[in-house]
Amino acid sequence: MSYSTPSYGSGSSSWGSSGYDGCVQQCIASFGTPATYAPTATSGSSGSTGTGSTITVVVAPTQGVLRYVPFAVNASVGDTIKFMWGANNHTVTKSSELTPCNKTSDAPFASGEQNQSFVFTQVVNDTNPTFFYCGTPTHCEKGMFGIINPPSALDAPTSVAGMMSAVVSNDTSGDLATYASYTSNQTSGSAGANWGANIDMSNMPSWAYDAVVENVMFTRNVLAMNPDIMNADGSVNLASIGSTPMMVPPDVGSALNAASSPSSDSSSASTASSVATSSASSASSTSSPVGASSTNGAMSITSSKALVGAVVLAVTFFAL
Repeated sequence: MSYSTPSYGSGSSSWGSSGYDGCVQQCIASFGTPATYAPTATSGSSGSTGTGSTITVVVAPTQGVLRYVPFAVNASVGDTIKFMWGANNHTVTKSSELTPCNKTSDAPFASGEQNQSFVFTQVVNDTNPTFFYCGTPTHCEKGMFGIINPPSALDAPTSVAGMMSAVVSNDTSGDLATYASYTSNQTSGSAGANWGANIDMSNMPSWAYDAVVENVMFTRNVLAMNPDIMNADGSVNLASIGSTPMMVPPDVGSALNAASSPSSDSSSASTASSVATSSASSASSTSSPVGASSTNGAMSITSSKALVGAVVLAVTFFAL
């Protein structure tokens, strides 16, 4: 089974005086703007080191982004995984494939809750899949887990590529479809557009499918913004981020999820409505895309989550 991202129209990049880039900037502002991550002076460290290569994983590159970057890494016995904190109040705790958000008793490791600039290292003792997560309450449930030596299934129906279509279709909220469209647009032509496609999800719990897909898409967006950190074999090398800060894309998945919370309804709806109005105004100065309706129902949307989703789709629509 292969996944094909739907196309939303041909669009036009002629946006008059405001410019297409201006519209995109306003749209992105509704769910977060790109940030940067660069290591700072180490505030503390713990763990073990090996004799092989050192592979860096960033723990929450910016405050509020509940992701490990990259989501998955491949390592050999004797290599060291170097976890570098980009934000406060996160852990690196070993879990398992069957229970990604629960601490395991099988050769466990745990950093404890740490803050920005902390470093935690772990030696790779075997090449079996090793899962880890953030033990801060609710973080893992929101998708903050990662994998060392992820299970692989090339072109298999249980791989990320093989299950993507079904996972997206089964998400009744529409968030994954929105995120997939955004990611497809942002990573078009990028070497990392298919990163993570062979990760095997057959032994993972079904509730984790959405989180795996979101994490893969987030890493793909990171690679699109930072093409130099991807090696020819598809691995991610963060050795250069000390001299060249890593660009961090907005976490669209988290923004869509946050938009559904009651506390965010008013502000999110206001922001998204303003953006949608501005986008519509800019678009009206040029010819409409083929098949577009002058009454598309956007003004009748009352859910902030739907508004944010519509804005993201608008970015994709007019960029194609």
